Amino acid sequence: MIVLDRLQMRWTIVFAALFCLQTARMEAQPLVWDAVSRDYTAKSGETLINFSFAATNVSPADILIRGVRTSCGCTVAKLPPLPWRIGPGTNDHLEVTVDIRGKRGTLSKVISVETSSGLSLLTVNVKIPEDRGMNMELAKADRQAVFKNDCASCHLYPTIGKTGEGLYLAACGICHESDHRATMVPDLKALAKSTNHDYWDTWVRKGKEGSLMPAFSKEHGGPLSDEQIHSLVSYLTKTSASLDLGNPFQTQ
Repeated sequence: MIVLDRLQMRWTIVFAALFCLQTARMEAQPLVWDAVSRDYTAKSGETLINFSFAATNVSPADILIRGVRTSCGCTVAKLPPLPWRIGPGTNDHLEVTVDIRGKRGTLSKVISVETSSGLSLLTVNVKIPEDRGMNMELAKADRQAVFKNDCASCHLYPTIGKTGEGLYLAACGICHESDHRATMVPDLKALAKSTNHDYWDTWVRKGKEGSLMPAFSKEHGGPLSDEQIHSLVSYLTKTSASLDLGNPFQTQ
């Protein structure tokens, strides 16, 4: 009997501790999300991916959502007028849309939710299948899109202030020396017929309409100055002088 009483007392202490721990967690996180991360694999042809996060107020007081920020412009949160009030014991939903046009690989974006009870961080992950046909159609619509919005972090910002070989690696190598480049994106160091300074200057400045090749000169909507283009063309001319080169931007 004494043994049972002691065992019962121990379980009582355990349950009391668990109750206190749960209560502390609820007090520390009065706004409870049904998930803090969501994953999705995009289907071929999809451009806008929608996510929904449910938030429940487990506290005895109102919680105000004062603002929501996303990690880039391709991710948009749909909100009611702020401050967004969630009453005690009630729940609501935060809708998030991710624009995956021009993206590839796995895209991860963070949504920061500022509330009266603290900061909540949510994450969405989108696995984007290779769809070269869709990318080509997007490039035909706007081949300069590679320098805009989220794409700028890889294709525009790294070129700032660079010249010569450094500029080649930042502006050209990112696509033309990629292990996963599309079949229509050639290796510039393994082409089929000779070229010269004027050839490279024309392609770098103007690119090619109807292809993935953008125009890099500022006069045609690109990021590079005349000085940068001159240094890049000089580098390309010098490094390709001894090769048997061809049209590097011919689509297949």
